[in-house]
Amino acid sequence: MQQIPEDHQAGPEHHKTAPEPRGTPETRRKIPWLWVAPIPVALIIGLLVGAQLPVGDRAPVPAAPAAASQNPGAQDPGQETNPQAPAAPEFPDVARLDAQDPTALGDVDAPVVIVAYTDFQCPYCAKWTAGTLPELITKYVEQGKVRIEWRDLDLFGDASMTAAHAAQAAAMQGSYVAFHTHMAKGGSIAPDSAYSDKNLKATAEELGLDGEKFLADMDSNQAKDAVQRNLDEAIELAVMSTPVFLINQTPFVGAQPLENFVAAIDTELQQAEGGQQ
Repeated sequence: MQQIPEDHQAGPEHHKTAPEPRGTPETRRKIPWLWVAPIPVALIIGLLVGAQLPVGDRAPVPAAPAAASQNPGAQDPGQETNPQAPAAPEFPDVARLDAQDPTALGDVDAPVVIVAYTDFQCPYCAKWTAGTLPELITKYVEQGKVRIEWRDLDLFGDASMTAAHAAQAAAMQGSYVAFHTHMAKGGSIAPDSAYSDKNLKATAEELGLDGEKFLADMDSNQAKDAVQRNLDEAIELAVMSTPVFLINQTPFVGAQPLENFVAAIDTELQQAEGGQQ
């Protein structure tokens, strides 16, 4: 499991050659994760563990000590879930359902909406993007059954921040999902060197984008504000690890096997069909 040091920076194995951070402290608000209010954190952890939700591979951000101490018997991530566990708690409806949202994929009227909280420097997110996402697109998104909305976070240091801004720049040229899949080729995170201006411009041009515009858009307030909005939303929900998915408001934690996503989505589809009868 990938641990995040207390200074909110990724470890040396991910940031040996980290590019210089874009912007200044005034243009990007640093989030002191260890000082997130312990009550909301404890609440979400209690909900996830108490309901014994499916938990797969995920990269965590450390919770406040007060929250952790309230859950000394937290479920092992590898432990099988109890089929008799109580129903999973629902989160607030954060789906934006904006038909013009370039960071979403699928029909706004789809009966199932997946909100994905991911980070480009999270290896489990890359695993999900490379392995599970293409299957979900073919089986559900292209059939009008599922819509996916991404919330790129910047939890793992400067490369995460640069990548999140780059994804927004790709979105401005209509290639958001293409950028995601490109940076997760082989199910692995891209090295920090991939996020230099030179290499990002080359990547943009490889995807058929205007490289100069891409770099300019990365530094735009539009890109920075979009990333901050996503981070603010994640903090509001006390999302302390990646990837985390909300499938019609039901939390789904970690890079679960494809069959787990299929089962969860099919359940939501059946409920939606039952409600229409």
